[in-house]
Amino acid sequence: MNKTMEDEYELIRVSPMKKLQKEVKELKEKGDDDISDKLRDNIERLNEQISKLITININLQAKMTELLIKDAELIEQTTEMVELLKRASEVEGGGEKAEARVDMQPVVDELKKISSQNEVISGSLQRLMGVQSKEYTRELLSKALKTSS
Repeated sequence: MNKTMEDEYELIRVSPMKKLQKEVKELKEKGDDDISDKLRDNIERLNEQISKLITININLQAKMTELLIKDAELIEQTTEMVELLKRASEVEGGGEKAEARVDMQPVVDELKKISSQNEVISGSLQRLMGVQSKEYTRELLSKALKTSS
């Protein structure tokens, strides 16, 4: 008789095998539930962080709008002040009108310079708001990805 690998048999008890099969099945079911729970928790945390980000972004936009309004008011008031200074120099100067204008011109120029600087600052603040919003979003996303890993 030729014995091949297919013809070899071994007698073993069935109960340990059934027990192992049952444990493997339980581990598979438990593993799927754990992964789903972790994923669900991570998604909930990410949603909370996104909600906070939205709230912060809305508040930041409101503050930036307030700042832009105040900046516009400042520019308007500076322009009015320059006009008042011009009129005052004309009125007070009387016969010395030309001299008063010459003396006030550096002040007028400085106020115009300040006004243009305010406009530049306003634009810079708007760009900064955009950059800050992008950075904050990246940071939240990277934290969320790290916690989910």
